[in-house]
Amino acid sequence: METVHGSTIPTKLTIVHSTGVFLHNVVWCSCPGVDCQQHLQLLKAKLFPASTTRPQTAFTFDVLNHFLIDALECKTSASSFFEKIRRMTNNCFPDTVPNRYRELMRVSRLWRDLMSRKWFGFAHNDEQKPDKGDLAWFCPACPQPGINLPPDWQARYERQPESCWLVSQRYVVDGNFTAQHMVMRKPQLDISLSDGLGYMVKDQEYQTHLSSAVESKEWSSCSNHRAVNAANISRSNLRATGVGATACARHGCFVPHSIVDFQKGEMSVYVLQINMLCKLR
Repeated sequence: METVHGSTIPTKLTIVHSTGVFLHNVVWCSCPGVDCQQHLQLLKAKLFPASTTRPQTAFTFDVLNHFLIDALECKTSASSFFEKIRRMTNNCFPDTVPNRYRELMRVSRLWRDLMSRKWFGFAHNDEQKPDKGDLAWFCPACPQPGINLPPDWQARYERQPESCWLVSQRYVVDGNFTAQHMVMRKPQLDISLSDGLGYMVKDQEYQTHLSSAVESKEWSSCSNHRAVNAANISRSNLRATGVGATACARHGCFVPHSIVDFQKGEMSVYVLQINMLCKLR
């Protein structure tokens, strides 16, 4: 709350909802025993602030959930999604509606990370922090001790060695040589919120592994492999020329903390890194 000579000055707040962009005058609560931090007051009202210091823009929880669903199912970009919101606000003159595209990009990333931590049980747990791959799902149908196997599964299948294949996990490794990633102009602005906690490997450890092993230049032995040969071409404007992933052989579900970037094609050093990560599970 802002007070000048005993009078309360309301704050003009831009609120983005699923039905449009609205401008409201907000008076901050300063009652005894109430947290006076403005961003916390907005969160308690199910409004996600665009900043934690003197917020001027907030997004409703509903619009953030709708954006995640649109991005997942309809492949909607953030710019297209917000242009739709502006059009819904003023169909005749959408350019007169405040543009909060950059704020949506930042807030949606924070929202996605917070929701992932909530879904996996880390949102309200200050003592336990997520470890590598803890914010990603593994195949729910594959045999996993403590999840879908009986407590005596080891003793049971030791007596029946011919049935051990029922409780064994099998993996396949494959690569995509068209998933290219351009070099960022300002890479220092790309701050990771969950480095190594999902399906991608931890970046620093992976780069350390590459720097120590890439000198061997172990290229793929595939003869006349067009994808490999094309990806092996030096491209200075590309940060990555593809991705390699590990999945369960039975159902095709990706393995958490096992997806890596290819810098120069299908070098065996990348595959060895993936195999090593899978053995740690």
